[in-house]
Amino acid sequence: MPARTASEEGGKLRVAVLADSDTRWKWGALTARRIAPGSTLHAYLLRGRATPTARQLDEVGIRPDDMREVTAAQFLKSVGRDTCDVLVLAVVGGTCQAMLHGLARAWEGAGRRPVVVTGYVGVVYEKMVDGLLLRGGADVVLANSAHDAERFRAAYDGAGADPSAVVETALPFLEGAPYEPDGSRPFTVTFAAQPSVPESRADREYLLRRLVRHAERHPDREVLLKLRSRPGEHTTHIEEHPYQKLAARLGGARPGNLRLVYGNMGEVLDRTDLCVTVSSTAALESMHRGIPTAVLTDFGVREALGNHHFLGSGCLASWDELDGGRRPLADPAWLARHGVAVAEPH
Repeated sequence: MPARTASEEGGKLRVAVLADSDTRWKWGALTARRIAPGSTLHAYLLRGRATPTARQLDEVGIRPDDMREVTAAQFLKSVGRDTCDVLVLAVVGGTCQAMLHGLARAWEGAGRRPVVVTGYVGVVYEKMVDGLLLRGGADVVLANSAHDAERFRAAYDGAGADPSAVVETALPFLEGAPYEPDGSRPFTVTFAAQPSVPESRADREYLLRRLVRHAERHPDREVLLKLRSRPGEHTTHIEEHPYQKLAARLGGARPGNLRLVYGNMGEVLDRTDLCVTVSSTAALESMHRGIPTAVLTDFGVREALGNHHFLGSGCLASWDELDGGRRPLADPAWLARHGVAVAEPH
């Protein structure tokens, strides 16, 4: 690993983060804070379809010391070998590879350069080898659990790459107070929506109908449909059939105790008694806090859905079971193995 560059900002380490979406900015910024608490934080937002809006950035709630929106070429020109001590690449695999190649050329022959860190925002449930090889060449590749670290090192070793680049950690946004039931408010069920899982309109309409049915069967409960983005905003994954549009077609058929909500996931979980999803990373946040969590099996358990990741967690459940009163709690051994029950992150 290269020596750190000399900081000229009062002895503080300088950490730069390149991010291509709101979720990756959150991961990158929190990772930067974990690597070097008290460091100066410099944000580069990659210009593209999913560039975060001002509202999305406010929702994340992390204020960098400065922020720029850049193209890939502008970024490579801006980040010289002496402009930061640590560089976090919070981008998709293909972009990560392009940046690593560009930086290698820009920093060629340098005696000192920033330490380059990358990793994954959430569950790695498909194209693992593809993604790892696209990230190969970074000084540090973060793995979010012992399970992932073992798989990543085996993949790099098998490909002839350096497995020592893999560093085990935990997702930086696993935080929040432990769950305690609050009888002063209605029991709250939160469905954590995903932009592209499931993908088809029919499947998304099915989930919406089940939310309606659950709200009707439990009029004493508050049922929240937690959405990732507002109309006109984008995330990494394209959302062909936004729930907002599907819900608008319900008209007066939507029960009064079913609401669409936005905002920080952690704040929504603060008032959640049962978190439901197909395979959102929100399930990990919920499990970490001890909130009853259901990973839906209504479409089967499939790699394409990502819910196979939760096999053995004890949280796989159907809407019929939830309507009947089931409140799944995650298995402690599974949580420990998958980096969710981490008292002190690495």
